[in-house]
Amino acid sequence: MIFPSVEWFTRLGELMEENRSVHEHVGEVDCSCVWTVFDADGQGTDRHFQTTFELYSLVDVREVSEDDRVKANFILETDVWVWKEMLDSITEGGGRPDLEHSLNRLSLPGVPVRLWAEDPLDRDMFFRFNGSLQEFVNASVHIPTEYLVE
Repeated sequence: MIFPSVEWFTRLGELMEENRSVHEHVGEVDCSCVWTVFDADGQGTDRHFQTTFELYSLVDVREVSEDDRVKANFILETDVWVWKEMLDSITEGGGRPDLEHSLNRLSLPGVPVRLWAEDPLDRDMFFRFNGSLQEFVNASVHIPTEYLVE
């Protein structure tokens, strides 16, 4: 599957359902998040994917415009190479990233993933649901992933 794409995120949602007990153990997630991939194709195209979660399920995935992405609770944004490095780390770790490539670490101030929201309370939702979001992304270990920029 191509990263980034609606199909790729949808497959993560299917894996979330298949491994529901993992998500029940970590905790529910109730938010909408946009994953922005700068220069997704190596031609300067930025892409934005909104995922919406309720309890232990991904209930919606869609590609959104740059203007519409602010409707999500929060946005995680960086270039395709940082996303690729994180996903490669998850694969190399058998479903777990190394400490330098977790969503939590990559979103700290001064590191490559910018976490932001128009409302500070929405931004805080990332930290509240971080464990569940990390498990969501960790399932990428089961998706043969290709990139448009290799």
